[in-house]
Amino acid sequence: MISSGILDRSSPVPLHTQLTQGLRGAIVDGRLTPGEPLPSTRTLAADLGIARGTVVAAFETLAGEGYLVARPGARTTVAVLPRQPSFASEVPPQPSATAPSATDLRPGRPGTRGLADAAWRSAWRRASAVDPAPDVDDETGLLALREEIARHLGRTRGLTVDPGDVIVTAGTSDALLLLALSLSGSRRARVGIENPGYPRVRMILGRAGVERVPLPVSVDGGLDLDAVERHRDLDAVVVTPHHHYPLGSRLDAAARARLTAWARDTGTVVIEDDYDSEFPHGRAPLPPLRLLDPRHVVLIGSVSKVLSPALRCGWVVASGVVRDRIRQARADLDAPVSEVAQQALALYLADGSLARHTARRRRDYRHRRQLVLEALGSIAGVSLAAVNGGLHAVALLSPAEPGEEAALVDAIAQRGVLVAGLGAYSVPDAPSSPAVGIVLGYAEPTIPQLVEALAVVAKVLSARDAGGGGRSPR
Repeated sequence: MISSGILDRSSPVPLHTQLTQGLRGAIVDGRLTPGEPLPSTRTLAADLGIARGTVVAAFETLAGEGYLVARPGARTTVAVLPRQPSFASEVPPQPSATAPSATDLRPGRPGTRGLADAAWRSAWRRASAVDPAPDVDDETGLLALREEIARHLGRTRGLTVDPGDVIVTAGTSDALLLLALSLSGSRRARVGIENPGYPRVRMILGRAGVERVPLPVSVDGGLDLDAVERHRDLDAVVVTPHHHYPLGSRLDAAARARLTAWARDTGTVVIEDDYDSEFPHGRAPLPPLRLLDPRHVVLIGSVSKVLSPALRCGWVVASGVVRDRIRQARADLDAPVSEVAQQALALYLADGSLARHTARRRRDYRHRRQLVLEALGSIAGVSLAAVNGGLHAVALLSPAEPGEEAALVDAIAQRGVLVAGLGAYSVPDAPSSPAVGIVLGYAEPTIPQLVEALAVVAKVLSARDAGGGGRSPR
């Protein structure tokens, strides 16, 4: 029985949030038991005297968190929650061992539970219901998908995009490879990369024979534009202006104008990785760099964060000579994404399903972000970064001893939780940010798993401070 007492209409907290919290508490406390069916959204809304949409929003949030199981044509039921190991009375593990069944909080893993709903299955069913073409007609991608990507970028990023400027890719990695090949010529290309930054950028460019030029990024100052402007012979620069990966800084309007002015002056191509702009948390998104200068800015995007990197589908938006070079590279390598997958994604975009899915994920990730803030935000010697957007957070340590970061990552892994060290994002043997910390993603685990894992991380980081600050836990 779900009591109307879980709602307080005099509270400033929205009703759907109150209902979500009340149902979550009832499940955790055992008042709602595993497998127990819940009333229909219509019935519960009538019983509680609230709008049906309020109940739908609460059910969707709890299903995404793993507390409820929703199946088409069947009643929504309470999920069977996995029993988590207790860390309060744990026996100290061996230093080199990682606990079995670890919860993976390493960044880059979106939540995919509930993705395969009726809209998803419908798109794939319709896409696979027609005979495939005898050959690839256009290596740049299915026209229907390129048109929908152009509309999507118009709705979400305020861009006016010609579908002819869109090249379909197998995600960000494939886009970077295309760009590296398009820059190759009579001499070895030189490309500026953020340091610290996304490790795969330097890996892919290195494989393609590109000379990589590290550009410093700091927690407080973001991309060092003074360092950027000292370079006059770069062919391109790869940046994450909306939400730097992994530190979370962003280029404000003045910095964006300065960067694009430098690019025009030097003839440098700016490669804008717009990797998680769908998920701003508590701040208004700034317009893409490409909106300021379509001629010198190439936009990279994908569905990796909003759907899954396993889909291997994304895009490059480029104009003029740069676009023509990328199209030639694409033609040489051939199309990497199947026509069925492209058609399915085009249908999923066209009927608004991606927008609705993104809205649900946005609510879920904001809740998860709040859990991170509550678990780690008040630990002495720890400050949180990158929490104003995306799917990850960085716990910065101050002060820190040499080798402490690796010791903390290992100590957390020994207790059954996987995180990444901030040092892994720096270019080896290059001057980099002195920041020390751990990077953790919060999108993929269930909410119960995330809460347990954050408690482990908090315990290890708190023990560091209790041990005198700067000393890693034994």
